[in-house]
Amino acid sequence: MAYKLGIDVGGTFTDFLSVDEKGNIKISKVASTPAKPAEAVIKGIEKLAESEMRLKDFLSQVDLIVHGTTITTNAVITGKYAKTGYVTTKGFRDLLNERRGIKRNAFTAKEAPPPPIVPRSLIQCVEERIDCEGKEFIPLKEEDVYAAAEVFKKEKIEAIAVNLIFSFLNPSHEQRVKEILSQELPGVYICLSSEVLPQIRVYERGSTTVFNACVGPALRNYVTDLQARLKAGGFNGTLLLMQSNGGVMSPEVAVDFAANTLLSGPASGPVAGIYYADMHNIKNIVTVDMGGTSFDSCLILNQEPEITVENEVAEYRMALPSLAIHAIGAGGGSIAWVDPGGVLQVGPRSAGAVPGPACYGIGGEEPAVTDADLVLGYLNPDYFLGGESKLYPDKAKAAIKEKVADKLGLDVLGAAYGIYRVVNSNMADGVRVASVSRGADPRDCILVVAGGAGPVHACPIADELEMKLILIPKSSSVFCASGMLITDLRHDLVSVAYMLMREGDIDIDLINSQYKEMRDKGKALLEAEKIPAQNMRFTYSCDLRYEGQFNEIETPMPLSSDETFTIDDLPSLQNAFDQRHDALYGYSLSGSLMELVSLRVRAEGITEKPSFRETPFAGKDASGAIKGHREIYYEGKTFTAPIYDGNKMANGNKLSGPAIVEEPTTTIVVAPNYQLTCDRYSNYLVYRQEENLEEIISKLG
Repeated sequence: MAYKLGIDVGGTFTDFLSVDEKGNIKISKVASTPAKPAEAVIKGIEKLAESEMRLKDFLSQVDLIVHGTTITTNAVITGKYAKTGYVTTKGFRDLLNERRGIKRNAFTAKEAPPPPIVPRSLIQCVEERIDCEGKEFIPLKEEDVYAAAEVFKKEKIEAIAVNLIFSFLNPSHEQRVKEILSQELPGVYICLSSEVLPQIRVYERGSTTVFNACVGPALRNYVTDLQARLKAGGFNGTLLLMQSNGGVMSPEVAVDFAANTLLSGPASGPVAGIYYADMHNIKNIVTVDMGGTSFDSCLILNQEPEITVENEVAEYRMALPSLAIHAIGAGGGSIAWVDPGGVLQVGPRSAGAVPGPACYGIGGEEPAVTDADLVLGYLNPDYFLGGESKLYPDKAKAAIKEKVADKLGLDVLGAAYGIYRVVNSNMADGVRVASVSRGADPRDCILVVAGGAGPVHACPIADELEMKLILIPKSSSVFCASGMLITDLRHDLVSVAYMLMREGDIDIDLINSQYKEMRDKGKALLEAEKIPAQNMRFTYSCDLRYEGQFNEIETPMPLSSDETFTIDDLPSLQNAFDQRHDALYGYSLSGSLMELVSLRVRAEGITEKPSFRETPFAGKDASGAIKGHREIYYEGKTFTAPIYDGNKMANGNKLSGPAIVEEPTTTIVVAPNYQLTCDRYSNYLVYRQEENLEEIISKLG
């Protein structure tokens, strides 16, 4: 029997999903071990194997492990990254920490900037200059590089980021700096901006390179440890790591480009959303993932999630291409509080895993969303995480009474429902930012819900957004882990090519030569990852703006059948850019002169996908799955709701709300005005009682 594993290493839990060659799925969760993350990975694999065989026997039959991690993100957020030095051109020492000079809050004049990742004392300048055409203007003064090496040696630097002016046009000076530093500081992690992000805008390039440097040693150590443990356990298959752009990469590439994993945690969620929605031939999707701390939402139109280069981590720019996932502080651990004006607020502060919500009984004293869900009857105190943990309703009630109910003059039940409604409204607003603000109507999309807490809140979110159909995968609690198994290898390449897009100014030869160079580089990367030529796919785009604008928009590049650009393709490019600009900003300057800033190539290696097994039709009657009844509170009324065992729910089963479906790692609340049907894969489709499922799917498809 051959297996494929998806593993998502989070700050609190590490999630596992295994699929065998027959399509059988197995899900597992274990507590993460932040000090030694690989320990939790091996422990979870052992848990998957224990019912089948010994670890070595199991791992020897695993063909593929796809792995996402928050290790690098958490390192930056908590400040537990490598001690990092920074080398830049003389005269530009403070550019990195000045950032763009724009305050996050325009109404707080004295807002302090974030603490710098590289303090000024560890920024070293070297005399050199490449001009704006890529020619050497001032030769590299190597004495400055040796002097910088001495400072770094004295300070016991663990990583170095090199970012010289205009190095993206001519990397020769950066390459020589790396040669010298590598000789003088063996073992130190060194990365160049011309390799990490060879594009215009020196702050974004430098900030991204610093991120790559500061998390590089931690990722390198983790990958080395994990590979050794897996090999010792008998694993001889392929290991791939999740990237922020929604693709995967080999461990060897990941170690050199560690910043690609900075936002990899939720990046596989949209990929999974596309896969599950495609089972019903639906192309427009909004994915939401509600965990313990955050709520992530992503818009996907025509099965293409938006890619952005404007992400921030710890308030510093991370300009590598990443999925446009909008995250807010709304999760099961989000704390409810009453502000000085007497208004109920929920989040963004979170109780986390420790001390956790009050109902955990491990020291938490402030009411969280999970406490409200428990008081409202949505959660079973004896079946949290499939019975592995116990919840304490009395502690939840006491916290809500003291911190919320008494302050608002409400009873505990009313206060708990207030918490539920506020967090639902916050999450609906988060979806609006991800969709409406990008020119899309969420009513035209299916809502794919994931996360341990997501299905508890799905119905009211859909109500507020007027969305017709909710899809909750059977594996929703390990959604990202499942997405990893259906992800392709991906490398995003960029090259600067500034020119005005009109006859006489367009350098056709330059465009085509740079595309060929990037295509060859992408092909080499995929070949190193053992992807055959027939499984390689290349997508071409460019960054455009109207003449005089500051910000550019990535736009698909129309190429002829031989993958070259000609002057005849210019009208098609103009039209595509006008449409993209109109969709994003509500207007376009049709026919206005365009400026080309850079060219991009996406190199993808198409991987073999696991086949998730269809389940036999089990009939419409779901009453055989009822395991009891429980009182729940919803919209000012108390209902006695049937409780269904999710393990017994299967293809064709149908039920009407109010009802609760309990899976081992999540709970689905079917609101009184909703109904639920299991599809042919036993995933859950939830929709309003007055609606017809086939008609909804037909309209959305």
